[in-house]
Amino acid sequence: MSALNRRFFVKTLLASAASATPACAAIHKRIAFPVTPSDGDHSKSTGDSAPLNIDAGTQQLRIAPIGSSLSFQNFLRIGSDWKPATLAAVPFVTGPSFPLITERIKRNGSSIRCEGSAEAEAVDGKTLKYGWSAEVSALANEQFPWIRIRTTLRLPAPLKLQQKSGIEPQIITWLSANSTLMEGQSGSWRRVLLSQPTRNSLGTAGNDLPAVYLLDQNLGIETMMFFDMDNMGWMSSENLPRFLVYRCSNISRFEKDGTQRQGIGLLADQATGNVLPAGEINFSYWLLQRPLTRLITEQEAVSRWMEALLPLFEEKLLWPTCATSWSEFAAGTVRDLQDKDATVAEANGHRGLRAYVKESSQIWKQSGDNFELMTLADVLWPSLLYLRLHPSPSFELECKDLLSDLPGFYNSDTRSISNDFKHSHDERADSWYPFENGLVKYPMIGSLSGSKELTDHFLVAFDTAKKMAQQYNYLFPIYYQVATLRAEGAGTNYAIGGLYSWAAILAHKLTGDDHYLDEARRAVRVLYTVPSDRLFHEPQELAYGALAAAELGMQTECKYLLYEQLRMFYWFSDPSQKSHEIRGMVQAAASILYPAFKENVEAILPWIGIMKRGVVFEGLLRFMDQQRRNNFYFFQNCSSALEKASTPFIPFENLGTLELGGQTGNVGKEIYGAGESLWMYLMFEALGKVDDRELMLVNLDLLDITDAKTFPSQKLNFILFNPTPAGRPATVTIPAARERAARLTANGKSIGGTFQIAGRSFLQLQAEI
Repeated sequence: MSALNRRFFVKTLLASAASATPACAAIHKRIAFPVTPSDGDHSKSTGDSAPLNIDAGTQQLRIAPIGSSLSFQNFLRIGSDWKPATLAAVPFVTGPSFPLITERIKRNGSSIRCEGSAEAEAVDGKTLKYGWSAEVSALANEQFPWIRIRTTLRLPAPLKLQQKSGIEPQIITWLSANSTLMEGQSGSWRRVLLSQPTRNSLGTAGNDLPAVYLLDQNLGIETMMFFDMDNMGWMSSENLPRFLVYRCSNISRFEKDGTQRQGIGLLADQATGNVLPAGEINFSYWLLQRPLTRLITEQEAVSRWMEALLPLFEEKLLWPTCATSWSEFAAGTVRDLQDKDATVAEANGHRGLRAYVKESSQIWKQSGDNFELMTLADVLWPSLLYLRLHPSPSFELECKDLLSDLPGFYNSDTRSISNDFKHSHDERADSWYPFENGLVKYPMIGSLSGSKELTDHFLVAFDTAKKMAQQYNYLFPIYYQVATLRAEGAGTNYAIGGLYSWAAILAHKLTGDDHYLDEARRAVRVLYTVPSDRLFHEPQELAYGALAAAELGMQTECKYLLYEQLRMFYWFSDPSQKSHEIRGMVQAAASILYPAFKENVEAILPWIGIMKRGVVFEGLLRFMDQQRRNNFYFFQNCSSALEKASTPFIPFENLGTLELGGQTGNVGKEIYGAGESLWMYLMFEALGKVDDRELMLVNLDLLDITDAKTFPSQKLNFILFNPTPAGRPATVTIPAARERAARLTANGKSIGGTFQIAGRSFLQLQAEI
């Protein structure tokens, strides 16, 4: 082929790709389903071959007619025409054990139900006959009109999956087919793919948000899918154990004619078993496609994706049976922290805190002659505030002992703050420990306690961190030598930039020096520009980056970092775990496969400062409210899976998930998590209370308190959130006012102690004492 002809061929392909019509429409051999008028809002059984349509915004999903395989094709309205957005005959569920031929179709209002029967192989090798049904409906949301597709198999006996040349079941939406040259020459460069679950910097996957996003600018279409993991409780080691083998991503298949099919979905790379259990087996997912003909960045794609996904996150407005109040649990935590036999560790004649209650961990063994800054910092920061509200001579003495240990973590040789009280001359660091504990919590404790020694140590340590930040262009390694700042290993922790940026703002607050703000801006800008899939480590790192961005007035960057953080949350319940609920919690760290109490609370704690700075959206409040309820499950009296022992108000670190075989509490009772128990009380009950516990009242001031003597403030800021669908009366009281009167205002207008709040809405309140 001459150069001229080659250019003309590629130019023709590109022109086809740039049009509103998918390039696959010209070369795909199957006939698209015809358009038929939508039926009225009545139930109709269709006996002919005509397909039925579901209209949702600019989408029209057409279901294959009776006598065909259960499948669909989706279309988008472009101008006055319907253009195909997927290939024809996309199966509802993929696999040879699911030969679903539609026998009946019924329409009921805005949903369509298909029914039929099928045959597969039973585990004994005999033929297994089963019935099935499928329902397609649209979400009543004009801005984000998702289409829900749910297929239910009714298996009278276990089914033997055919795990041979391919894995089943999978859910794949086939989007397009192009020439291989088109793919290599231009097609792959004009896409944005956001896959899940999140992965750590070296590629190991976690088990968080079950969703996928693809913008294919060749087609001018963005496609999103969300998978209802709560409705797919069949997953287990007997077949496919969820995110040990599944991923939400893209797939490419080569055809004999030289074309290359592209799709996205719930994809499996192996199976651990081949038995689908008897009973009702569901395959449930959501689909949203929209026209989008311009190229966008990953950052814009993340924002578009998360804003579309948030309406799908539904709270479960339930409480654990043990849940009384965070006030009661915080008081119990303070008592348990003073159980010296269970909590105290010693080093060089100093008494600190163990990481875990003595002999509670089945995994970790703590050195008998050392202790960590992490535990002391986690406990001390909220304890200094708690003591202002609930004076206790014995607990105050305990806190003073811990405060006296803090200077010992400073290393004058390396001009840094170590995580170990006994630090070696060749110290290595896991970067999030010194950055979070040494550069965020350490100076806050110094400010609250009035210790210039601690804040001076912080400023010196920050200068060392600044050298490291500039040395690595704000792209931090996960492990490094403390003395030389030299990286070790191949892993990275770019999200450290979030902690670093907030630490820079704390340094500015202490000194008034504007160069610290410049450092914060640089760190936030780098976080905003690196590949989005490289930002996952500890979830609170991203939250502090968002807080720094909000402080600096960088609202676009703030929202983006929050959206990235939400990719690490559990948007579903785990059907395999009957003793607890993980919905609304967050994966403790990228690829760690369980929620942990510490990271749960620390992930949402910076949100209160973000909201105070004007970045508030209802989706955040739903996740926060879900944690307000479900975080009780980490305590031994709240889960039947936890062994009853001493220190009942110190939380276990981990809750079981399918991927980890349902192991709950085996990591141990985290003493550092005791601090988070206090934060839960301080956020939701200590400074303001609402009589109806279905309503959430959260204080926004806690991260801005730098002087314990002035706490609580004379002006307090709150958000009141009603997660229920109906309006409810709210009576708000301000315990922090004690015997004094408190004037409540909403949007600058005075309101009484009792007022009405609409369903699924929030109010910003201020209390003046």
